[in-house]
Amino acid sequence: MSEEITNTSEIGEFSENFEEPKPSLESGFKSVCTRIGLMMIVVYAARCLCSVLISVGSNAGWFKGMTATASTLMNSAMSIIFLNVIPITAGLLILKFPLKSKVREMYAKPKYFARSMGIFPAGYGLAMVTQIITLLLARLFANTPLEESFNATKDLTSQSSITSALIMFFHSVILAPLFEEFWFRGLVLHSLKPYGNGFAIFVSALLFGLTHSNLAQFFYATVIGIVLGYVAVQTHSIVTTTVMHALFNSIAGVTTIFLAEPSVSDYILASSLGKTEKQTTAVTLFLVWSIAVLLFAFVGVIMAIVKLTHIERYRVPKIQTELSTGRRWGIFISRPAVVIMLLMAIDTMTFLFVTRLILRLIFSITA
Repeated sequence: MSEEITNTSEIGEFSENFEEPKPSLESGFKSVCTRIGLMMIVVYAARCLCSVLISVGSNAGWFKGMTATASTLMNSAMSIIFLNVIPITAGLLILKFPLKSKVREMYAKPKYFARSMGIFPAGYGLAMVTQIITLLLARLFANTPLEESFNATKDLTSQSSITSALIMFFHSVILAPLFEEFWFRGLVLHSLKPYGNGFAIFVSALLFGLTHSNLAQFFYATVIGIVLGYVAVQTHSIVTTTVMHALFNSIAGVTTIFLAEPSVSDYILASSLGKTEKQTTAVTLFLVWSIAVLLFAFVGVIMAIVKLTHIERYRVPKIQTELSTGRRWGIFISRPAVVIMLLMAIDTMTFLFVTRLILRLIFSITA
């Protein structure tokens, strides 16, 4: 996905210092980077506010007596509002995104739809390899403050009923892909594309990974983001990426539904303790599903290796730009707004210092 960068200059404007970027291009790029940083600051501020409201509400007994289904609905609604609607609205305003002129382009009929969907197994296999590496990395941080951020299994096993699992399935397979593809492969990628397709893909993927706000999902989501960004550029549409994103999430979603079935969770618990548990129809279906996912992941890994060894065939279209790759990354990570965003991201994925400080202040005042 790397790009070939060449220095150009308008006819009649050559000079001895022709390699230096035009001020208009560089200043415009700096402005976009700053705006993206500001958008992400809003993202973490909204996430912090959401966490504070939940903690204060729990301490005040707001959710006492709430059923599992009601709790899941509330969590889903808060997630939509604070983690999607507010950040996306802020992104539209801060980036000054020309929605009316861009929305038709973003949701245009995709080119090479079938061929691009063929990348899905390879993308899933690559993501699974990333997840395995992340799990191995997590062992280095066992019994440390970072252990919680590496805990990826709790979200899959926290649903106490089929109804709750179905709600979360709808949220992750339908709502999340719609919101997140519009946001990252839409707003962010389209804002950065004038400065290079490869750069736009990697930055949008990085931000996509960071918004998952834990180390267990960060690396996995970033790899998925690179795959989806590549597909968005190749198909000139986010329709394909929305479908593919839904497929990625549906695999975990179906697993969550199985785990919400009591006989399946009992079987897994008994197996982990070396005991024997009755194998129901649901357990049999779960085992078949698990084997199918493993086989699919294995095939995907093979496909990913083949594609990576022939990477030249899968390069994204090149865009001529006067800013070198190093210069673009240097400008991006040196913007004050981006620096603040990265510090907030690190805090959110590790110690939650800001959130805990706010909660301490609130509880000390109300005590």
